[in-house]
Amino acid sequence: MAQWMGQGTRVTSTQTPNEECLFLERLEENHYNTYTSKKHAEKNWFVGLKKNGSCKRGPRTHYGQKAILFLPLPVSSD
Repeated sequence: MAQWMGQGTRVTSTQTPNEECLFLERLEENHYNTYTSKKHAEKNWFVGLKKNGSCKRGPRTHYGQKAILFLPLPVSSD
């Protein structure tokens, strides 16, 4: 299953990956990661989550918000 940011500015999932499923990952100085849609990179939209866990619309996100920061966690092979 692939995630993508479509024309409606919402993050959605699909069974078949396409060009809208590509995200640019940026490693921030504070050890968090941010993700932007490669297709919509010029719009500076980020993937973000609200406090209730639902997705935040791309145009409502901007650099500096806590909603766009993701903390990578190590995965054990156990």
